[in-house]
Amino acid sequence: MSSFKPIERIQISREEFFKIEQKIRLQEHIRRYAGIRRFIYGNVLDFACGCGYGTFLLSSSPEVSSIIGVDNDGESISWAQKNYTTEKCNFIFKDVTEIKTPIDTLISLETIEHFEDNFIYDNVIKNCSPSQLIFSYPNKKSTHFNPYHKRDLNKQEIINSFPDFLLLHNFSMGDVDFLILIRKPERMPSHIYSNILDFR
Repeated sequence: MSSFKPIERIQISREEFFKIEQKIRLQEHIRRYAGIRRFIYGNVLDFACGCGYGTFLLSSSPEVSSIIGVDNDGESISWAQKNYTTEKCNFIFKDVTEIKTPIDTLISLETIEHFEDNFIYDNVIKNCSPSQLIFSYPNKKSTHFNPYHKRDLNKQEIINSFPDFLLLHNFSMGDVDFLILIRKPERMPSHIYSNILDFR
């Protein structure tokens, strides 16, 4: 008879459990940035960049001319500046609504649900005139367990919130959805894109 016994129970301490969970979360965050790298181009603004590793990852795209990571947490920006600043990747500690640098791509990963409305985004779009917006957000209800989330959103609600943009592409990674919106051509007749509400 074989002495092999399959492992049916895994004993793990609470400390080990939390370390593994934290590692998985970090890997998922990096994976999400990697998932949008092929869509970005030109001068890029990464809104709520945190500690900067995602911004740095995006800067490796040859289509990126420059990328700025902005966050209102000074400690995070200090870490990013120290560890991830390069010739085309920079970080600033500033209210994003004060930035008035023209950009091609605005990135906002798992941030839009932290605000009760789109006031901040409307201001960034007005001040920076991006041609492309990239959002990610929870694809399930989260406000009941995450006190930092102010609203639960779906794809159509986000599309409706940015009437000057069209949905180019959307995809999912686990419990997070991604939307890539591009600015409507100025001369395009409105009836051409009026069926945007049919997108599901």
